[in-house]
Amino acid sequence: TVIIFCLGLSIGLVIEGKRAMYLNDLIDTQKVEFASSQLQYDYISRLRTEDSCPAIFQSFYHNLQSMDQTRIRLENYALDSKISDDSFDLLKRQYTLEQIKYWQLAKQAQEVCNESLARVLYFYSTSQECPKCADQEFILDYFKRVFQDRILIFALDSKFSQEPMIGVIMKRYNITTFPTIVIDETPVSGFVGKADLLSKVCPAIDPLKCKSIDPSAPVQSVSE
Repeated sequence: TVIIFCLGLSIGLVIEGKRAMYLNDLIDTQKVEFASSQLQYDYISRLRTEDSCPAIFQSFYHNLQSMDQTRIRLENYALDSKISDDSFDLLKRQYTLEQIKYWQLAKQAQEVCNESLARVLYFYSTSQECPKCADQEFILDYFKRVFQDRILIFALDSKFSQEPMIGVIMKRYNITTFPTIVIDETPVSGFVGKADLLSKVCPAIDPLKCKSIDPSAPVQSVSE
């Protein structure tokens, strides 16, 4: 029994170690992709021309999709694995910093390329402190499915004190309640319903696409 227990424990540790290494490899890849996107931005910002904008945004959106896949894996590992708290916190810090980098880069690219898109920072908290966070995430997910690349949503855990940049940004926008959404540079505290969110993001998105959405219609789930 002892031998079987030790064998199972050893296998578990090996699997968890490989999972951590795999996530680290993904985040390292994203760092390289971000550096590439940053270099592309620096290049077109010096030229002050929009000729290279389609290429940089194609790369930018591809990198964002890759980062979102890492988020899903990170959430799954948080629920299912026995990865140590320190290792998980380090991975989450790296992922959080990548989100903030892309949020900043999106603003820079907007200024140079005059791209029609909305940047959304979403600050969430625990279900006890933020009972409406689940509803807010549902609506944000709906908007992402509708507008796709026209809206960039970056979700930050307000309770993740291990990463100081979260506190810096929260202080910058005076965020004290949850949920809070920062649309471009404008913070909106409290739950934001479908109609209100639509009116706030539409000025930065294709107006024709916005007109096709009925603000009073219920938000449909993914399966619907």
